[in-house]
Amino acid sequence: MIHTLLISLALALQPTTDAQPSSAAMPPPGAPNPASQTYDSPRQLLDALAHKDTTYSAMSGNVRYTVIKALESDLQQRFGNLYIRTTEEQQRQYAVSFDTLVLGDRQSETREHYIFDGRWFVERLHDERQFNKRELVPEGETLDPMDLMREAPFWVSIGSNTDKVIETYDLALDDPKNYLETNEDFPELKYLAQLLDNHTLLRLEPKPGSSAEDDWESVRIWFDNSTLLPRLYIKTDWTGDLQIVELSGVTLDPQLAPTLFDTRTPPPESGWRTQISPWRGDSEG
Repeated sequence: MIHTLLISLALALQPTTDAQPSSAAMPPPGAPNPASQTYDSPRQLLDALAHKDTTYSAMSGNVRYTVIKALESDLQQRFGNLYIRTTEEQQRQYAVSFDTLVLGDRQSETREHYIFDGRWFVERLHDERQFNKRELVPEGETLDPMDLMREAPFWVSIGSNTDKVIETYDLALDDPKNYLETNEDFPELKYLAQLLDNHTLLRLEPKPGSSAEDDWESVRIWFDNSTLLPRLYIKTDWTGDLQIVELSGVTLDPQLAPTLFDTRTPPPESGWRTQISPWRGDSEG
């Protein structure tokens, strides 16, 4: 379930906060200033989001990641922290660490750490002392974070991919509360609507014939109009299952320890079990 997950996570109830971009970091032509809080089209929002990506080089925040299995009425939640940084080579890297696991009515401590450095995806399962490392692209290449959308349940960064987004997905700006307040299949989502004053909802559906056609039914992402940071994310699979994520307590440009993004394999004497999966070609997907 948590394959390329480091962009996963969600549901803390405290409001999102972050530093405002400097006055020198003006939005591109045609994109409204975030203070205007309105967007006339998906393209206008995407342009503003792409610009937002250029105004910070690191981010941290609280996350809770919830999976609801529609047929089994099963709910799983993980609580933790998300970390993002842009390297000197302009490669964006992601990490997420979870410390709490909720399965149904049972809550327990956990230690799970997921990292994507642009080439390698790493799972560090501390409780099991298991280290899994998978090479997603060959040496010398980096993976576009957008290509993680198939399996990663949180799309934090759009970056310079606006044209690719428009080419691959049908986009719409929907009422930010209607889906949550009137969802007969998942009435438990209703309480989330109260968290989303002054937000814009972007809905994405894979276009027929696109590379993402069979990945999932729809994705909805709520962005804070004042900060242009993602607040809530809901992905609906073809099975009807939901992946729900909320990002909160955001800090921009924090000092992040390099160990958060360390994908090195533990040495044999460490006592960790390791599984390394090198790149096997385009069929790996």
